[in-house]
Amino acid sequence: MEQEKMFEVKFVIKNGNIGTKVETKNISPQECVGLLEIAKQQIIKDLEKSKKELFRGSKNE
Repeated sequence: MEQEKMFEVKFVIKNGNIGTKVETKNISPQECVGLLEIAKQQIIKDLEKSKKELFRGSKNE
């Protein structure tokens, strides 16, 4: 039976300071880096999509 894996990153921004809390369970550092890369790609994709929608909505014809 495969063990449950967990990787959680929490950013707390308070008074201009950024605090980071990372919790892991049964996961290697290499897997953590890979998961962060996946999250980064998803965020970039969402940004690109929202930019397209913003410019599409404000186009004058």
